[in-house]
Order: sequence, then C-alpha cells, then structure tokens
Amino acid sequence: SEIFPNTIRGKAVAIAVAFQWVFNYIISSTFPALYDFSPVFSYSLYGSICIIATFFVWFFVPETKGKTLEDMTSFWKKRK
Repeated sequence: SEIFPNTIRGKAVAIAVAFQWVFNYIISSTFPALYDFSPVFSYSLYGSICIIATFFVWFFVPETKGKTLEDMTSFWKKRK
C-alpha cells in the first residue's frame, strides 16, 4: 500500500485485494483439473507465471524501503 499516493490509496488497495481474491479463486479452481490432465504441465504453467511475475517486479516495481510517502508521491509525479 505504500506505493500508492495518499489520494488514491484506499481505492487502489481495495482493487488490488479484489484482484488477489479473484486470482486466488481462479488458481484454486483450475489447479485440480490441470493436475489431473498433466501434473508436469500444471506445475510448469504456474511456475512460469511466477517467474514472469518475478521479472516484472524486479524491473517495473519501485523499491519503497526507507522512503516516505512524500518521496513516493514525487517519484510518481516525475514518471508522468
């Protein structure tokens, strides 16, 4: 939540949590069928998604450790 500016923090966190719950449901309901189809495929699919997500976070999500909310607000204003 510290990545979002104060003006939109509540709504942004609510949207992020909603997406998390939706994708948790999708993964939980599709994994058994995928596993029955092919255990290797199911683990490879979700493992690949995790690897892609890792690269996305590494390259596109800014580090917030030790930064104030004002620092993050100015960071996002500079990127526009």
